[in-house]
Amino acid sequence: MSLSDYMKLLRARHSGVTPREIQEVTGVPLHEINYIEMKHRRIGEDDEILAKLAAYFGVPLEQLQWHRERYRKKLTAALYKHQDGGEPITLKLESGHQISGPISWFDRAVVALAQDGQEPIIVERHAVVDWEEVDKPPPHLL
Repeated sequence: MSLSDYMKLLRARHSGVTPREIQEVTGVPLHEINYIEMKHRRIGEDDEILAKLAAYFGVPLEQLQWHRERYRKKLTAALYKHQDGGEPITLKLESGHQISGPISWFDRAVVALAQDGQEPIIVERHAVVDWEEVDKPPPHLL
C-alpha cells in the first residue's frame, strides 16, 4: 500500500479529518499533505514531515517509511514481472487476508487473479499492503 493510500486510510480511521485540520495541529504545510495523498510514486522524502504525521496519527514513523517504499509503480513492476513469467503472486491485503494466483489481467485500479476453474478474484490495488517480492513485513503487521 502506497504512502498515499495509507494516509487516506489513516484519515478515514480518524473520523475523516481533513488535510487542513492535520495542518492546524501538526504545522505540516497543506500542500505537503495534499502532495503525499495525491501521488502514488515514491514520495514523502522528508522524514521530519513524516514524523509529525506519524505522531498525529499515533503510528510509528517506521510505518510511514515502510509504506513510502510500497508505491504503486513498484507494485505495477511486480505485476508485470509475474504476468510475463506466468508465475502466481501473493497479495497481502489491508484486511489481513492473502490472495494468491496467476495474474489474469490488471489495470490502474484492480488486479484479477486467476483461480482454478473459477472466475478470477478481483482485488482493488489500494487494498494491497504488500506482495511476495517484499522481504520484510510492515512494522504494524509483525
